[in-house]
Amino acid sequence: MTRPASTTEPLFQQIAQTLRQRLRDGSYPVGIPLPGERELTREFGVARSTVRAALARLQEEGCITRLPGQGTLPVAEPSTGEHSKIRNGLLENILRFGQRTRTTLVSTQYMAAPDAVAQALQLPAGSRVMRVVRVRKSHRTPLLCTEAYLPAAVAEGIAPQMLHDMPLLEAIEQAGHAFAQGEQELMAVVAPAEVAELLRIAPGAALLRVNRVVADAQGRPLQYLIGHYAPDHYHYRMRLSRTGGSTTVWITH
Repeated sequence: MTRPASTTEPLFQQIAQTLRQRLRDGSYPVGIPLPGERELTREFGVARSTVRAALARLQEEGCITRLPGQGTLPVAEPSTGEHSKIRNGLLENILRFGQRTRTTLVSTQYMAAPDAVAQALQLPAGSRVMRVVRVRKSHRTPLLCTEAYLPAAVAEGIAPQMLHDMPLLEAIEQAGHAFAQGEQELMAVVAPAEVAELLRIAPGAALLRVNRVVADAQGRPLQYLIGHYAPDHYHYRMRLSRTGGSTTVWITH
């Protein structure tokens, strides 16, 4: 067993660093799956949950991708295209967060866009949009309630079954609309009755609310989302660079 040397870093970070180095030096070549969780657990002599945490960190960093039926694959060096600029940014981390949790679809309907929604999506007042309400969970514990609005031109390309468990940004991309930029604001609010019921908390409890607009490379809005996060399950950590390096954001629960 190749257990990492003892340091002050958590064990999963030590394992992530070892795997990261193997990815860099070509020990794990692009196109070939990494060893499975069971094999890595035996190699490092740790619990399977520790290996999963290490792989989750590498996935957040954009070093690996985990595909059903194909295992864990190294990610090639990012290109200089528009999408690579956000690979280690907030939008990519939001996508990874969605891939590591489970979603329950509460409701979906087409409707005339309320004024605030039409303004956020840069649509004429009353335009047809799809409203999607979902609850995201981890280990059956509700973490997040989202109310998302999609322009009809975007929503009509999304198969209904994709709304049940797929991250919405991933569904939007599979429908042929690549996200490239976004803007969001965070604020503290009290839980509305409907949200409190879905998150299994008391009405009026403190929540973190996120308003987010995601757009394509031309600035056309693809999604307007209102998210209510249980603050004891949502942690936002950012690494900043003064010298122009990439800004990395981790969303954990």
